[in-house]
This record gives sequence, C-alpha cells and structure tokens, in this order.
Amino acid sequence: MKIKNKNLSDKSKKWLRRHLTDKYVKLSKDNAYRSRAAFKLIEIIDKYKVLNSVQSVIDLGAAPGSWTEVLVERIKYPKKIISIDLLNIDPIPGVDIIQGDFTSDEFSEYIQKFFPFDLVISDISPNLSGNKTADFLRMQDMVEISMDLALSTLSKDGHFVAKYFRTGDMSNVISLAKRNFSKVASFKPDSSRKESSEIYLICLNKKN
Repeated sequence: MKIKNKNLSDKSKKWLRRHLTDKYVKLSKDNAYRSRAAFKLIEIIDKYKVLNSVQSVIDLGAAPGSWTEVLVERIKYPKKIISIDLLNIDPIPGVDIIQGDFTSDEFSEYIQKFFPFDLVISDISPNLSGNKTADFLRMQDMVEISMDLALSTLSKDGHFVAKYFRTGDMSNVISLAKRNFSKVASFKPDSSRKESSEIYLICLNKKN
C-alpha cells in the first residue's frame, strides 16, 4: 500500500501503512471496540481464564476503554467495575469511570468502599522518551505500584495482570509476584505487535 501524502514524514507513512493493514485494527472496528488492545485482553482471558468467577474489577490505565468494554462483555454478573486513567474515557454503561491518578489518596479511599476485588488489570504504558533504559525503569515503577495496589485490594485467589517491557531485568518484580500468587506467567498475545517489547505479567490466585 502506497501513502502519497507529501506532508507526512517517512515514519508517519510507515505507521499509517501498518495501521491500515493491521488485521486487529479491522477486527476492532468490526466488533465496535475502541482499540485493537481489546484483543490482547481477550487472548489473556481465553488462555488463563482470569474472569472465572470474577465479579469485581479495577482497570488501571483504562483509556480509551477497550479493555473495559471486554470486561463488560465477558463478565456475566458484575458487581463493580472501576476504570481509571489520567486521560478522559467516554462513558461505558455499568462502569464507574474515573479520570485521575490511581496512586492518589482520593482513589484509595474510594475503592475501599468496594473491597475486596477479584481482579486488577493494568495496560498502563508510561510516556516514552525513546531511551530504552529510562523507559524500562518507568514501566518497572508502574508495574510495582500497580502490584502494590493489587495486593492491597484483591481477595484471596484474586488475579493481577499487568503490561511490562522486555528491555530490562524484571526478576525482582517477578519474585514478588511468585511470593504472593500461586501461579505466575509471562505472555505475549498474538495481537501484540511483534516489534513491540511489551509483554504481560499474569498473576493467578493470590495466596492470602
């Protein structure tokens, strides 16, 4: 496919060409999801059964809302779904949507009303600088903070899913996960672009 807009840089043309030929972009439109990211969560759900018996979920870094859409679609009897992001998320029926910082005291106080949760998921990606080391450290911080929230809010046997980057050593985070969850795995969905360093940490059945 040729892109003939002279105002676009070669990098922009490459991105647009990839976007227009991406089967998951087409599938997201066909299924009325807000982004192709929906299929990453669908693959995680299908492989690891993270929604079995789940009724309450916190979705961190939820914008534009495609993971939340999957939750609403897949959870049969939801009690509480809370989605939060610094960016605005358009309303989704049956979901508490919060624009704000999930590390804030206000958010902590709010979610305490609904303890415990069955599942915490995070597709958060920090603002990338292009420096792989710096970007990895920012992502590592996000995973650690997200896991801290999960450990403080999940019920026994609850699950935690979070994105991280394969560009550095995550052994400390994985060790922490293994101490607190019965099963820990790393998974790269087919819908995750091959050139992306993203991978997902799957933590199943919180121990206590």
